[in-house]
Amino acid sequence: MPDVFSASSTDNRRPHKIRPIAVWLTAVLALLLIAALLVLQAPLPATQTPASMAPSVPVISVVAQDITIPVHSQGHVRMAREFYLSSQVQGQVQYVSEHFINGQQVQQGELLLSIDAAPYELEVRQHQANLDSRLLQLEEIRAQAEVARQQASENDFARYIPHLRMANSQVAAARAALQYAQQQLRDTRIYAAVSGRIARATIQPGQQVSPAMVLGVIYDDNWQEIRLPVSDHEAQLLGIRPGTEKPLPAVTLTTAGGTKIPAQITGSEAGRDAFQQIILLARPQYSADITPLLPGTFVEAEILSPVITGISRIPRSALQAGNHLLMVDQQHLLHDVNANLLYAGKDQLYLRNKFSTPVLLVNSSRHALLPGSQIIPVNTGSREQLATAAGE
Repeated sequence: MPDVFSASSTDNRRPHKIRPIAVWLTAVLALLLIAALLVLQAPLPATQTPASMAPSVPVISVVAQDITIPVHSQGHVRMAREFYLSSQVQGQVQYVSEHFINGQQVQQGELLLSIDAAPYELEVRQHQANLDSRLLQLEEIRAQAEVARQQASENDFARYIPHLRMANSQVAAARAALQYAQQQLRDTRIYAAVSGRIARATIQPGQQVSPAMVLGVIYDDNWQEIRLPVSDHEAQLLGIRPGTEKPLPAVTLTTAGGTKIPAQITGSEAGRDAFQQIILLARPQYSADITPLLPGTFVEAEILSPVITGISRIPRSALQAGNHLLMVDQQHLLHDVNANLLYAGKDQLYLRNKFSTPVLLVNSSRHALLPGSQIIPVNTGSREQLATAAGE
């Protein structure tokens, strides 16, 4: 009996061990089925064309033209002619014009100074009296000579010929002395020789002056000039060579305040400056509405060359390293071109490259571009926009 109960209890526990395994397998199969359904029902990804990697680069259109090239220089206004006021006589200053002050404008012929004229008036009267006496003596000798001529004397002395010669010489000397005294009297009044501005005036009433003493200086605004240094290459570009005939290049002067004044090149100095540059001399051409510049005023000058044919002009930003250019073809591919530089200006470069038809050049040196690369050209049409697009 015990054995029978023992066997039946073991058989009843075996189905309970198999049931958890079946449940676990069923759950795994269900999960696999759900995952398979999710994979099969997932939406397909949208296909996209890869974006182009070509960079956008600013470009500029360039073509050869017949143009004038501006050469820039700078200098200070100085006086080409200075008129010195001096006294020809000695004496005490009695009158000084209210315009005889540094910086005051005076007109030609205006009385500026007068010196005590009393001694010179006395001198004139004395010489006038001497001349009258010599004239009287001459008349007496002439009368005596007329009487002697009627006596038909053959002796020159008897006919008063030497007497007349001496009397005429004394009259001429007395007349010259009188004229000199009259000139000295006139020299006691000092007038402005030209119209201009007074400089270095230090004379006051009561001051003693002497001959050749400098009393002041008049600056004539019509004789101003500016020394403009240029290099040998710039001088040749402007057409200035030894023996050059007029017309010489035109100049535009610009002051610190922005005032523009036309000027004309009048020539060049015989020597060079300390930097071995050629010095051009320019004279301002003032109009009625332009106040003449003061000596020492700093100005910038733009000198225009004669018209030069077949020149290509580009902004400085278009020049690549090693004096090269990057030209863009119709497929937007880059090609390397040597820049045949004629002149480097203040803002622009002038090339001998004769681009007979308009070509596109890369207008930025900040992009790492190589010949053969493809770009997206951005032609904005103006230098300001190009500079903005280039990030400059």
